[in-house]
Amino acid sequence: MSEPLSIPDQEAREAAATTFDRNVVVIAGAGTGKTTLLVNRLLYLLMRRPDPLALSRIVALTFTNKAAAEMKVRLRERLRALVNERDREGEAAGGGAVSVADLRRRYGWTIDEIVARAETALRDLDKAQIGTLHSFAAHLLRLYPIEAGVAPTFKTDEDGSRFDDHFAMEWDLWLDCELGATGRDHARWRTLLKSFRLQELYELAYGLHNDLIDLEGLTAQVREGELSVGLMDWFAQKHRQAEALLLRYDSPKRRKVESMLAALVQLYGLLLDRGLTGPEALSLEAREALEKDLGTAPTGWTDDDFDEVKALQRVALRLLSVDHGVMEEVLEVLVPFVQAVRLSFRNSGWLTFDGLLAKARGLLRDHPSIREQLKREYRALLVDEFQDTDPVQYEIVLYLAEQLGRQATSWREARLEEGKLFIVGDPKQSIYAFRRADIEAFDHVVARLEDGGALRCELATNFRSHQSVLEVVNGVFDALLVAQPSVQPPNVPLAVQPNRTSPFRNAGVELRLVRADQDDDLDSAAATRVEAEQVALLIARLLTEAEEGAGAAGSESGLRPGHIALLFRKLTQTEPYLESLRRQGIDFTIDGEKHFYRRQEVIDLVNLLRSVANPHDGVAFLGILRAPLGGLSDQQLLELRERGALDYRRIDRLSGWDHPQAETIGRLYRILSQLHTEAPLVPLPEAVDLLFQRLPLLELAAASLHGEQAVANLLKVRRMAEDLADRPGLSLTEFVELFITRLEEQPEEAESALAEDTLDAVRILTIHKAKGLEFPVVILAGLHHGDGASRGPAGPVIWHDWSTGVQGVEFGDRCSIGAVLVDEKARVREQAERRRLFYVGMTRARERLVLSGALPKRRVRGALLDLLERAVGSELGLADQDALSVGQGAFRQVVVPGEDGPPARQRPRSAEWEPGVVDQILMDRWAERDRVWAERRSEALVVSPSDFIEKLTVPVKGVPRSREEAVSGKAVGTLVHRLLQHWDFAGDPARQLAQLDQPPLLPEAEAVRTILATFIDSPVYERLQRATLVGREVPFLIPWNEGRQILEGVIDVLYRLDGRLWIADYKTDMIPRDQVEARAALYREQARLYRRAVETALGEPVAGFEFIFLRHGLIVPG
Repeated sequence: MSEPLSIPDQEAREAAATTFDRNVVVIAGAGTGKTTLLVNRLLYLLMRRPDPLALSRIVALTFTNKAAAEMKVRLRERLRALVNERDREGEAAGGGAVSVADLRRRYGWTIDEIVARAETALRDLDKAQIGTLHSFAAHLLRLYPIEAGVAPTFKTDEDGSRFDDHFAMEWDLWLDCELGATGRDHARWRTLLKSFRLQELYELAYGLHNDLIDLEGLTAQVREGELSVGLMDWFAQKHRQAEALLLRYDSPKRRKVESMLAALVQLYGLLLDRGLTGPEALSLEAREALEKDLGTAPTGWTDDDFDEVKALQRVALRLLSVDHGVMEEVLEVLVPFVQAVRLSFRNSGWLTFDGLLAKARGLLRDHPSIREQLKREYRALLVDEFQDTDPVQYEIVLYLAEQLGRQATSWREARLEEGKLFIVGDPKQSIYAFRRADIEAFDHVVARLEDGGALRCELATNFRSHQSVLEVVNGVFDALLVAQPSVQPPNVPLAVQPNRTSPFRNAGVELRLVRADQDDDLDSAAATRVEAEQVALLIARLLTEAEEGAGAAGSESGLRPGHIALLFRKLTQTEPYLESLRRQGIDFTIDGEKHFYRRQEVIDLVNLLRSVANPHDGVAFLGILRAPLGGLSDQQLLELRERGALDYRRIDRLSGWDHPQAETIGRLYRILSQLHTEAPLVPLPEAVDLLFQRLPLLELAAASLHGEQAVANLLKVRRMAEDLADRPGLSLTEFVELFITRLEEQPEEAESALAEDTLDAVRILTIHKAKGLEFPVVILAGLHHGDGASRGPAGPVIWHDWSTGVQGVEFGDRCSIGAVLVDEKARVREQAERRRLFYVGMTRARERLVLSGALPKRRVRGALLDLLERAVGSELGLADQDALSVGQGAFRQVVVPGEDGPPARQRPRSAEWEPGVVDQILMDRWAERDRVWAERRSEALVVSPSDFIEKLTVPVKGVPRSREEAVSGKAVGTLVHRLLQHWDFAGDPARQLAQLDQPPLLPEAEAVRTILATFIDSPVYERLQRATLVGREVPFLIPWNEGRQILEGVIDVLYRLDGRLWIADYKTDMIPRDQVEARAALYREQARLYRRAVETALGEPVAGFEFIFLRHGLIVPG
């Protein structure tokens, strides 16, 4: 591995990449180059000696599709670099990447052997199993569909919409049977419906649908009357905690807290002694003590001990809500239905996203012979972002990493093969508990690997952030990340990359706070508005200084909007900040916003569809007329109402309406009438197309505040119509009803994605979305906001704790005993994860990190600002403190008074109003717009290299020809090109020429034979015989003219000779031999364009371009 500069953890990196006799666990901190390490590991697996692996025998699993694509791109680049002649000379690859010289030194390969293995891997790359675990699971199921119990041609319901519709339909049919005259369990239903509404039962049934829920296991645990070992151990620990605290603080005259502790000891003791029936024997006095509000910590109590009592109280109150009788009754009714729905959905040819994992795990667990085949097929497993992988995925990985010949019946019993498994993760960045990521499971698997002799490597050299940023990060999280088994990992300080420099003059960390004056009762909402305005002003100032003061002291030269990221815990917190950015005229793009069904343009389009499908829908039609499409005011709507004209079929009633928009509205009425007739008669996507064609919907969206995003959202509706079009019987009316339901229920749905990476705009993301990304400037905004957690679950919750196997269900105000354990563990982990979320946010910054928040009069719990204050160890926001320190780091503090006045807009001072000057400016701008528009309209959408040749062509003296000769010459050229497209350069040329005499005879056959005979006798032909033909008549399409056009063409011959790539173009021009060079000069632009196309598409340099003048057997370089 080539590394020009020695870094502190270099040995650990090399050991991780090249150790093959032991499993490897890599703990890679933020920005430590784990992708480079993974690619190096792949290269060494391909090149190691002995036992090099083919790429087809390696599985590399990532957390996201984007990460998988990046890994493939990086691997392809390194493989091409190994093949490249520059690396053959032994030059260092740089950036810690593997080089030819390193492979020769380490394994003794020759250059040719390295190149051969790299070329083989490049050919196999597109077939390699480098992707997410979901995609790999789908691959396994397609290999063994019968054994897995899935349709061979199954499709994946990635967004869950198919299953939702299927579930709703099956629920209605099932209820008809259960509650109808033929139902056999009416008595049980009467009992259930006395306690629960039908909608609540629907929600519980839907909550049970996930394929990863073990329905049989859950039912068995609820039915079980005794505590499992896992539950006994956990409640025994709670009992000991309560006893220890009571012993420490008890007194003859007990206060509320000590009385509660005594009640807790009694409750937990009864549970452990008598099982589930124990709490029923709790005394009334103890129950009353448990239900009291503890208030604040009394004198003599530490805050930590008091918090522990409140946690024990919370568990106790949940314990008193345990009702296994009701839970068992509900599950016995609903579980058979849910099992039937799962089965019928699979039988219809679909799998849910989680169903992929459930079925893949079952395939490996329940079919040992198949598992053995796959273990032999895949000899190396690499898993990225292991801390974000959920426990079911851990099971799949452990089964595949099992020793050959062993067939454990459970993942817990699987003995792992040495040297097969390579995992990379960072428990400090585990922030996906809501996706079932389980840090306790992570610790369990890592400990198991290490107990089995795995090598543990820790990477701490950070290649991302400036030293002054890292010093603050290390100081903050040395204080916040305190090791707690199965809950919180310890902080591992990050080291700065040696000799790192910064293009920024003001690199480092800055804390900016809005603080309420003593006499000002600034609430959280007002504080947020002020802070949002300050954030927008800061961004505007940074961009202005970068643009106007480049090179000046304190300016950040080259800073653009796309270099700035504004991060939040939740996108629901962003609206005030977006408004402030709009006021400052700052372009921004939002990653991952899921308010698609709240967008006005989507609502307007749905109103239009409603009205077209149903002319009697007066509300929808009013929405159309009030929207930009109609543009009418309330007064004008009232006038139409009085005329009885609020019906587009009654256009006659617009007659005599004296209004400037009367003609426009009349035209709208006519179009809607036509659409009402035509739209139901065409397929659903075409119906939406009709709306776009007949009405200026896309144009109005483009002119709206959200511009490009609004257009993309409308086009997404069209794509959704296309996706839904294959559903049986889905008419326009049913499509409209589906959208009406979604508008009412407001499910989370992302807006149509724009190409954020190409937009020069401030990026607005959640911290979760920003994970894995980095930006020169990061602003962590709204640090005073809480986590927005609700006081309780919004609906039924099904819990599962992987490490203990405990499952639980919570429904209404009742739950099973397992839910008590899992809910409390989840609560503790959530509090720990909040600190890790802060860590991930702070480590996204390369040069400058701004921490922004407010200090309102009443602060909320769970704010990240509280964590920062705890790490610093002193109060934040004091006016006399311009700088703060934490550990070895220091950062600037800026405090802004919290005056919630009218929002400011940063703009130049307005000039005096001069109508003539302004009119002329507007006229000039409009004229320029017309000029640019005309220029764009004149450009063809698709261009070819021949277009550019025609522009450059000047007359060249050639052989005079008649019109008939010119036509025949063109036909000859076409025939020659067609023949050479299929010509066998390894075959007998005489035999192939003789075939031209076979019928049907062509008048041009003699001319074609003459040209080919000359070509065959030339050195050019011998050169092509030696070459490896990559392709003939190769079409290409590439963006052109800054993306406004598409350049397309066809390359006659693409070949490789002596390892180098060449392009050749046949020419059959009828010109004298002495005019060949001059004619070739006219085609030079074509050569340049072809080279650019090939290098863009293949990502490797082209050695040269050759014009082959077939009539003379000559090559002219292009």
